[in-house]
Amino acid sequence: MAPYDLTGMRILLTGAAGGIGAATARLCATLGAEMALTDCCDDPGLVAELSVGGRKHIFETCDVRSRAEVESFCARNLPIHAAILNAGIFPKEEWLADDWDEQFQEVMAVNVAGPANFVRVLLPHMKGRGDGRIVLLGSIAAHTGGTYAHSPMHYAASKGAIHTFVRWLARRAAPEVLVNAVAPGSTQTRMTAAANPDALKSMPVPRFGKPEEIAWPLAFLCSPGASFMCGAILDVNGGAYMG
Repeated sequence: MAPYDLTGMRILLTGAAGGIGAATARLCATLGAEMALTDCCDDPGLVAELSVGGRKHIFETCDVRSRAEVESFCARNLPIHAAILNAGIFPKEEWLADDWDEQFQEVMAVNVAGPANFVRVLLPHMKGRGDGRIVLLGSIAAHTGGTYAHSPMHYAASKGAIHTFVRWLARRAAPEVLVNAVAPGSTQTRMTAAANPDALKSMPVPRFGKPEEIAWPLAFLCSPGASFMCGAILDVNGGAYMG
């Protein structure tokens, strides 16, 4: 068995149109997986790019906040052997803003309830089949409260909830389904487009991460090479946080 081969796997990936999501879709497809991709906006070019290898990939829009849409998407695309639940938002509103209560609810609906909606549907199928992988996206913000002074509290809180969810779910899903996560540091995506790179100069690796550098551990956690990992949160942040 090749430890990092994903051939024969059907992998569901949320947030596929973004930097980390698109990089992960490309990598998993290169490693042999068939991809069931979703995001809040369509990206037909990504499926065309991935389909060069001959496998049948799909991309459909889905509102992760909606249990009905999530259930419908999953039902159309079973069986799913692994799910990478990457979709998330990074709001900029200050917590003293007038509309912060609404923004807090929105962040929790996308970043926390969204993954839970998928797990609620997929976990019984995976356990019934006797195997499966669920990989969630945490963040360095869950450890530090945010890399920058202006990091939004509701984002950090949502990722703290994801880290708790990983450990809570891993105990209930094993041994048939292995649940793990990757916690990126500052990565070159739309979320960090306005961030000042000078803030990273004191890091051991003083730069932003590349989306591909987060995709690699995400794909690894779906692979046979991670067969004894359960409830782990991999910190991938260039040494910005060493827990």
